Amino acid sequence: MKKWFLLLVAFLVGYIAYEDVTVGTLPGSSKAPVVRENTGMPSYKVIKIKAGDTLLSIAEREQQGPLPVSIETLIRDFEKLNPEAKADALQIGKTYKIPVYEK
Repeated sequence: MKKWFLLLVAFLVGYIAYEDVTVGTLPGSSKAPVVRENTGMPSYKVIKIKAGDTLLSIAEREQQGPLPVSIETLIRDFEKLNPEAKADALQIGKTYKIPVYEK
């Protein structure tokens, strides 16, 4: 009887580990999906602002490296995507559309 119980526990542990690896039970990264529209607007991700975030730091983090465009282009595209916001006045806790560029 003990052997069956241990076998059952081993299968349960294996199943839980498999589900955790394939599906995941822990919260993943905050990777937001990239939205691509054919409206002349740049592709973007919706990001919630945290303390210390700047438009440039967020954009470089989402690009995973330096931007392939100038800062002026980034600011122009940000303000086009978020007409009610200014690039130099991001508010903590608010969500914004951050432009994402092809490398």
